[in-house]
Amino acid sequence: MTPGAVSKQLGSLEEELEAPLFHDGHRLRPTPVAIELAQTLGVALHLLREGWDKATHGLDTGVVTITGNASLCMHWLVPRVLAMQAAAGGRAIRVTSLHTSDTWWQSTVDIAILRHRRVPVGWESQTIGTERLTLLGSPERARRAAERGIAALGGETFLAAETRHGDLDRWLAAAGVGADTERRDSVHFYVAIEAALEDMGMVVAPIALCHDLIAQKRLAAPFPACTIRGAGLAGAYNRAICSPRTAESLFRWMKREMRRCSILPAV
Repeated sequence: MTPGAVSKQLGSLEEELEAPLFHDGHRLRPTPVAIELAQTLGVALHLLREGWDKATHGLDTGVVTITGNASLCMHWLVPRVLAMQAAAGGRAIRVTSLHTSDTWWQSTVDIAILRHRRVPVGWESQTIGTERLTLLGSPERARRAAERGIAALGGETFLAAETRHGDLDRWLAAAGVGADTERRDSVHFYVAIEAALEDMGMVVAPIALCHDLIAQKRLAAPFPACTIRGAGLAGAYNRAICSPRTAESLFRWMKREMRRCSILPAV
């Protein structure tokens, strides 16, 4: 969905609830009503998804369920579902997002893409790639920043997320920019990316994750030469329910695609 469509849906939901979903003047901070609604409905949706997974699952046939953090699912996995299906020999692919606090391994998930190597007992994992981070913003904001120069970034607004603690500070240090900058924090990284798309500030993000957004000229890198190393990405699969042949085929494709997308696209 486009940001405008999301805003319209949120407005309709607020009318039904007769209560705001976000605090006034801070669209990134949900109200207690919004948090309670998300938690309650999240449990119900999780049960529905788990029931569907159990009914459609098979080791060598049926749907392959892949999970990853929300931003990776939205901007990298979902746009590549058809390519992943081809890599998996034509098997259908389902992508489902996870949050940091989710106990995703208790669901019927075949494959997980993680920013760490902590996997449950019985799962196999291997390295998919390593994130390469740079500063991104709307094309016009990035153009102005590039004209002013990297030394003038102290007056810029930066978007950050609790789930990627330290990425912004490390990039600012690499760029030689002081840490005393204006920041807008959110709980989840995908919220920070959406805010950058809405021209609310600039975000330090993985190039691969935002590759398509850059190619579509929705985001731009004002200082493409200034990059830092991010987290390693691991692919893990549950041997009890996922065919090793399917997992290996998908991991090979993901490694190639991650390398390709880690290079800033020419725009």
